[in-house]
Amino acid sequence: MSALSRFAVLGVLLLTPALAAVTPQEVERTADTAALAVDGLIAPCPASVRQASASARCVTSDLNLAATRKALSAASKLTLYGAWRTDGQGRVYNWVTLPSGYVNIGIVPGSDGAGTSLILLTPSAQKPAPQPAATQPAATQPAAQPPTTQPTAAAKAQAPAPVPAFKRALRLTHPRMNGADVRQLQLRLMVVSKVDPGQGGDGWFGPVTEAHVIVFQIANGLKPTGVVDLTTWNALFSANARYFDAQAAQELAKRRR
Repeated sequence: MSALSRFAVLGVLLLTPALAAVTPQEVERTADTAALAVDGLIAPCPASVRQASASARCVTSDLNLAATRKALSAASKLTLYGAWRTDGQGRVYNWVTLPSGYVNIGIVPGSDGAGTSLILLTPSAQKPAPQPAATQPAATQPAAQPPTTQPTAAAKAQAPAPVPAFKRALRLTHPRMNGADVRQLQLRLMVVSKVDPGQGGDGWFGPVTEAHVIVFQIANGLKPTGVVDLTTWNALFSANARYFDAQAAQELAKRRR
């Protein structure tokens, strides 16, 4: 699999019409601005990006990833949300702030392996997560409180649930994977997407479960492989797991049949 097909949907958040006010025309104008900033070209997006959002736009850059990021940061007409972020695999992303909402902007290596880059722009259905607060200097930090023998009721209520043990990578296989960990996965996907869990999942990793994993990964800035590896497992069970649209996952499952 090429670098482009593996990395193409970095930072792409599925467009939920009820939540996102950014129009396709605004995404188009943002892509034009990005193209001018890097002296690049508007180009057709990879199929995986188009499948995630019909409004997505892509720009090719003859600069490497770091140089492309610097050029975009210096563009006066691009109001970036804050610092660039990375998923730990060399891919970076940010958000362009518009009066009507946000456009997710990601940079991935080009497919030719010659030091070029591809810029991905998609309407964001969610407000970006806040920037981490700066650490206070030691002199201004409040004095440490003495430890208590029992946590308060409020602390218990706010404490995140422990992450279940990761036992194996979960993916769509033939025959299908089955087990308690698959059922845990399905139940957590329902919770994060705010779907009534009812009796929970059936414990079988099928195409619908795979589609929910892909949409969750997209909404949380992860590589949308549909495979639940350790990174995806920890992100899903994290207290910071971002909501994703279960209906979009159902529609993706139908298109992939």
